[in-house]
Order: sequence, then C-alpha cells, then structure tokens
Amino acid sequence: MDRSRRLRKGPEFDMAYQKGTAVRGPLLVVRVSPNGLGRDRWGFAVGRRLAPLAHDRNRVRRRLREAARQAGEEEGRDIIVVAREGAKAASVAELAEELRRLLRRAAKGGGAGGRRPGAVEGASGEEQRQEGVR
Repeated sequence: MDRSRRLRKGPEFDMAYQKGTAVRGPLLVVRVSPNGLGRDRWGFAVGRRLAPLAHDRNRVRRRLREAARQAGEEEGRDIIVVAREGAKAASVAELAEELRRLLRRAAKGGGAGGRRPGAVEGASGEEQRQEGVR
C-alpha cells in the first residue's frame, strides 16, 4: 500500500475519529468516515498494551496493511483499523476476513438507528469511554 493511501498526520486521524462510525469485532475495531476523495485512505493503530515491543507492533501493522490490500474496494473513505488482543496472533487471512466483515457491517448500518458519529457499534457506554468515545 503506497503512502498516499495512508492516514499519517494527527489531524487526519482526529477527523476520522470524530466523523466516523465504528464497528467492533473480536480482532479489530474499524472506524469508517467518508472523505470525498474517491479513494480510501487507511490508518492503523496498534497499542503498546497489545504489543510492548516496537518490532511486534510493526509486525501487526504490516499484517493489517496486507489485510487492507486484500480487502479491495475503493469507496472514498477514511478507515482506521485498531488492533485488539487477538490480532497479534492472527494470520493475515484471518485479519483480512475480519476486516471485510467489519467493512460490510459499517456500510450496512454504520450510523443508522440514531447513533451519533463516533459511537462504537456493539459497545456499552463503559467500553466507549475506554475507547475514548464520548
């Protein structure tokens, strides 16, 4: 994935977090927001709690980038992929399948039902506070 297809700056991430809708799975949390560019831009977050060593975080990010490449479709979205506990041990194929499933879920009902942007689908209020969503 070339660098022009990645979210790299803080304000880009902030905008996607504020405007985006999130869906959760066992391996990943995906935040999706429209960007109006006609191409998807991706951001990847792997926390120190998940992988304390930098080389482990980088390995998870490389797997996530490959999973995003396999996910295909270009719809003009900013997509932030946050790794959860199981992602460290998951294969690229497992991550790609989870990512496709979450993107389909976000496209179907992300933001429907009166939920505010930034809310995490399937998360309780306490889980949202832990995710930093208000």
